[in-house]
Amino acid sequence: MLTVGEKPPARVRVELVADEWQGERRWVSPARLEVLWEDRHDYIELDRKIRAVHAWTPSRLERRTAEHVFIKLIPLETGEFNADSAGTSVIYDVPDLAHLTGLTQDEIRAEPAFLHEHELTVPWPTTERIGRAVAARHPHALLTRIEQEEHEANLHLLHGVTLTDYEGNDHFVSPEDARVRFEQRQKPYLDKLREWIGVERAADLLERRALLTRLGTVAAIATEALDVLEPSQKRIVARLREDLEAAMDGVDALPPT
Repeated sequence: MLTVGEKPPARVRVELVADEWQGERRWVSPARLEVLWEDRHDYIELDRKIRAVHAWTPSRLERRTAEHVFIKLIPLETGEFNADSAGTSVIYDVPDLAHLTGLTQDEIRAEPAFLHEHELTVPWPTTERIGRAVAARHPHALLTRIEQEEHEANLHLLHGVTLTDYEGNDHFVSPEDARVRFEQRQKPYLDKLREWIGVERAADLLERRALLTRLGTVAAIATEALDVLEPSQKRIVARLREDLEAAMDGVDALPPT
């Protein structure tokens, strides 16, 4: 800054020192001056770090996947996805995130990540590494989303669906158009979620969940049948209950980690 104007509106005269401006001088509003001259070195260094973490341009599909994984699996007090075009994230608690993901703190802090005002900003490669690690470790909320979306999509492919636009108007989407929408919009996203979980592991977990659901149904039917028989066949029912309990002993219906 060279001088301050004496007449309203308030103006200051500045000199542009970057080589491309060749010493050009301008009168500008004080609101455009972001830091004091004596603070310029810290400001320039912070700007360099910000530019470094914004050097990547992940696809919209990748960013959508990261956003969903962070929202579902990472507490807000631990970290959050910035949803910017560069795919950066901000981490508030590095030790907690390391525990959650299984990554080391050094992996999370890998350059060009930088710490500013107790917040660690990380670039897209680290964002993706965090997302894939936590998805592989805690996949069940994501698998539930996959199952729900595919179930709804299957109904739409069979019967079509009525959608309401922002103005409140209803539009019927035919089964064929619903198929096109699914193939173009939903399927790539669901496939990407499976990829982050690990395709083979996702398939194994879904198969295990389906088997557990069927086993639970069979056990419920058997219990109901024993309840009906018990008044007239107490001894037989007592033995069958023991057999059923023995058969179900050790069956773990909780989601595996």
